[in-house]
Amino acid sequence: MIGEAADLFEPRSEVRPTVLEDDLVGVLEERVHRLVERQRATQRAVSEAREAVATRDRRIVELDAKLAASERARAELVRRIDELLADVDRLLAAADAESAAGGGA
Repeated sequence: MIGEAADLFEPRSEVRPTVLEDDLVGVLEERVHRLVERQRATQRAVSEAREAVATRDRRIVELDAKLAASERARAELVRRIDELLADVDRLLAAADAESAAGGGA
């Protein structure tokens, strides 16, 4: 910061020892203008970075919601498969009991 401030007031190499007041004002105006432009560019960069972070955060929320929905759907599918397997087991057990009863008669 101090270095930047010192750069503002460093004399140009072509400046003569007897600098006219208009030259000094012109140099200062030019340097202030450059600083203002750098500040504006920095503000634009910060705004763009904030927008990018906000977009990323929204995307994270969307992906998190999709993941949660996927996990719920997976849990539901596992539950249904377990129920179907239990039904198959009951049907097999009933078929075995029927064949055992039919074979023993």
